Amino acid sequence: MTHKERMRRALEREPVDRLPTQINYTGDMGRRLAAHLGVTPDELSNRLDNHLLRLDIAHPRRTSDDGRVEWDWWGVGWGTASEGYLPAYSPLAEDYTLVNFPWPDPHAPHLLDDAAAAIAHDQGQHFTAPNFGFCLFERAWSLRGFENFLMDLAANPSFTEELLERITEIQLVLAGRFVNLGVDAVDGIDGGYFGDDYGAQKNLFFSPRTWRRMIKPRLARMFAVYRDAGLPTFMHSDGDISPIVPDLVEIGLSALNPVQPEVLDHAWLKQTFGDRLAFYGGVSTQTVLPHGSPAEVKAAVNSCIHTLAADGTGLVLAPSHRMMADIPMENVEALLEALAELSEDA
Repeated sequence: MTHKERMRRALEREPVDRLPTQINYTGDMGRRLAAHLGVTPDELSNRLDNHLLRLDIAHPRRTSDDGRVEWDWWGVGWGTASEGYLPAYSPLAEDYTLVNFPWPDPHAPHLLDDAAAAIAHDQGQHFTAPNFGFCLFERAWSLRGFENFLMDLAANPSFTEELLERITEIQLVLAGRFVNLGVDAVDGIDGGYFGDDYGAQKNLFFSPRTWRRMIKPRLARMFAVYRDAGLPTFMHSDGDISPIVPDLVEIGLSALNPVQPEVLDHAWLKQTFGDRLAFYGGVSTQTVLPHGSPAEVKAAVNSCIHTLAADGTGLVLAPSHRMMADIPMENVEALLEALAELSEDA
């Protein structure tokens, strides 16, 4: 099977010759990995045998004169000193006048140029999906500030609804453009990838009722762009989101990521949703990869397979988040050896 076919079948919970795998990484970790494995950064994804090719919009980030802040397409400034995702500047932190905010233009003509070029270069080898990270809740709090937006959810629902709706309308335009990307010059995309963290280590950031009122119907509209085109959807959401997993399945989720073992019970996920949902991730980047031994890394891989893919499918095996530079190279080697054994067993 090709990487694309293997991914498609795994997402539909159909038999595969071996489980598809994916290793994502931060910029710092990517440079370390490439040097350790003796490849260039451009060669790293293939060296890791990745199956998923995520596509981003073409928008060069503007950097501050001192190099400490980068501004994204939405006008949020991100600190460059760490590998995390903490805004250094939230443009709506003190502003409730959404009409005057310089919203990004999802109709801009060249936004999808890089994605089209990546698909053409790939020539159908990998499963391609546009990356809608920070798709809704995270986009709102990055624009307003985390504490501000949590207060908005409780104390200013009309403003919250307007902000979320503006974000949704922009994302819907982009999603539609991605779905139509392959009409002319290149092959089309294979699915949609969303990221929106709703949980902390032991619970949601807000009540399930609030999520169902504010987030769910808008996320459903985003999913529908892909589902109506016959394409699967991925959802990355960190933390303990167990109360809303049934809702995600209801609105058309195909694969849940990162299925972090510290917060979501793998046996419960498989038993409860395994006939309707595929899983992507499962090997902890919180505990075992940065702090375990190589033997423990291999044991974690085997446990993930045994629990989430006992029937041999329905799993894209991967670390539970982008690997960061705190992971020892001996543990990376153990992970790669465990993944290589999947090919040998096929």
